[in-house]
Amino acid sequence: MNRMLPRRNCLTVPIETRLFVKTSLLWLCGAFVLGAGMLAFKALGIAVPFYLSIVHAHMAFVGWLVNLVIGIALWFLPVNRQKFPENRGRYPVYAVRLTYAMLNLGLALRLIFEPILDTRGPGALASGALLASAALQVAAIGLFAAIAWQRVRQV
Repeated sequence: MNRMLPRRNCLTVPIETRLFVKTSLLWLCGAFVLGAGMLAFKALGIAVPFYLSIVHAHMAFVGWLVNLVIGIALWFLPVNRQKFPENRGRYPVYAVRLTYAMLNLGLALRLIFEPILDTRGPGALASGALLASAALQVAAIGLFAAIAWQRVRQV
């Protein structure tokens, strides 16, 4: 006999929070796989290019840590029902999804084009992509900060 689990109430974790947290776990796994590979190469006496250290660090710190912190913060920060009535006081959904897209697209661009720039030298495509990467990530953090500010300031 199948027993249906009771449906959760309004305390259900919002999909945007789950998206940030699940993405952070994927970046964490990727960072550890890359780190293990780099360590194995080093143990075998194979030179590891320096740019892989940078890629590894960004996967761990931006991919894992920043995504995790934003996801948890969106869930746990105090609600502001006056500012965001359409989402039970949490945030404007479109802004959070835009933050997610900008942060992770910016990170992906960096992970793709920084090694290209380091191995092939300056080029219009790689340089432009890295500039776009930086702009996307700064914009994502700025947008998140604006959302969070509205939830922690006194109403």
